[in-house]
Amino acid sequence: MAVLLGCGRGDAPGSGGDWKGRTLRIGTDATYPPFESVKDGELVGFDIELGALVAEELGAKVSWTNTSFDGVFPALMAGKFDLVISAVTLTPERQQRLGFSTPYYTAGQLVVAREADTAVTGLESLRGKTAGIQLNTSASLVLEKFPDIEVRQYPSIDLALQDLRNGNLAGVVGDGPTLRYFLTHGFQGLRAAGGLLTEEHYGIAMRPDDPALREAVNAALQRLRDSGRFAALEERYFGEAAQKAQATPPAVPWGKVTWRLARGLGLTLGLTVLALLSGMPLGLAVALGRRVRFRPLSWLCAAYVEGLRGTPLLVQIIFIYYALPQLLGVDLAPMLAAVLALTLNSAAYVAEIFRAGIASVDAGQEEAARALGMGRAQVMRYVILPQAVRNVLPPLTNEGIALLKDSSLVSIIGMAELTRAGQELASQLAAPLAVWPLVALFYLLATLPLTRLASALEKRLHRQG
Repeated sequence: MAVLLGCGRGDAPGSGGDWKGRTLRIGTDATYPPFESVKDGELVGFDIELGALVAEELGAKVSWTNTSFDGVFPALMAGKFDLVISAVTLTPERQQRLGFSTPYYTAGQLVVAREADTAVTGLESLRGKTAGIQLNTSASLVLEKFPDIEVRQYPSIDLALQDLRNGNLAGVVGDGPTLRYFLTHGFQGLRAAGGLLTEEHYGIAMRPDDPALREAVNAALQRLRDSGRFAALEERYFGEAAQKAQATPPAVPWGKVTWRLARGLGLTLGLTVLALLSGMPLGLAVALGRRVRFRPLSWLCAAYVEGLRGTPLLVQIIFIYYALPQLLGVDLAPMLAAVLALTLNSAAYVAEIFRAGIASVDAGQEEAARALGMGRAQVMRYVILPQAVRNVLPPLTNEGIALLKDSSLVSIIGMAELTRAGQELASQLAAPLAVWPLVALFYLLATLPLTRLASALEKRLHRQG
């Protein structure tokens, strides 16, 4: 079970500058080429190779965690990993909360517009219009100075570019290197509008309470610069040869895309099955708990149901994975946290389904059974529950369908389920229109049998009266 749920931890946080023979845990969001992306199931990109070089200089092994960008900093502060290398721009706000290495790359914000829209020549020309940015990036700081520009935020920059191409935005603002990568990898009909708006620096993020690690990383970066290895890496990704190699958008490798999505679907189905198998008995127990005469227990079960149903599943996942280590010192692996969050949430809905099923049984049957000398527990076990279970099979099947789709939210803690696999592929290939319909098809293939099963159960129960 420990292997299945990945309960093991790496080195303890705040552990100083001596990393020889140990594992350096690094977090990233691999939807941001050419800095980090996923190719053939492996992390690739400038930042990925830089992290490997830093670990090599420290004499450490490296372990990567691929998670969403809006979850990467909470995970760092919760001790899930030691560094974040993910094209992180140094901003005053981030530097107040986090520790940073010396800057390792200089970039800047760029405006991208449609080729046919010659009116957009830069940021000033977006006044009175709508611009798209990626969520939680430094582009928001640039646009704060332009209150007359309406801003829409997207989970990944490729979705913003697709919305621009669809005509719903006047421009997209983001990091120059990444936007130029997308312009040469599949987003025809778009162009860079002007030059870089800012000069920004990327740094390696870490917890502020580990100055020894910061000094070790800075020393490693300096040695890489002195040896010429950093310059060689930079030339390979951003030099003239690299730019020429990007001139022709690559074809979509459908076989690899399908295999990658199939693996994501496998994880999605696994999470759903585990959560249902755990959530149904828990939900039944909660439903029965609400019927007991011991008021504290019935109130506790009612509070559980209302609390879990009244808060978003995403918030529950974030709390279990990121907040529990801070509050209680309970450090859960992503798989265990995902299953636990989905189980607790599903159990609340299953409890209400069972409660309705129990209430649907004619009260006269309970009275008749009690008249025959059966106790309350016996009546529930032998008379009411068999009928209630039969009545709730269709809604339980529908709950399974909803849970399968809701499992996409666990991508925020780095689980590479179907939706996360789609995000990574759409970014790597710069082809959201090719990837997302296939993701939808995979979800349809997974839910269609359950939908047909629910329909068949409803028809059978209706015929049986």
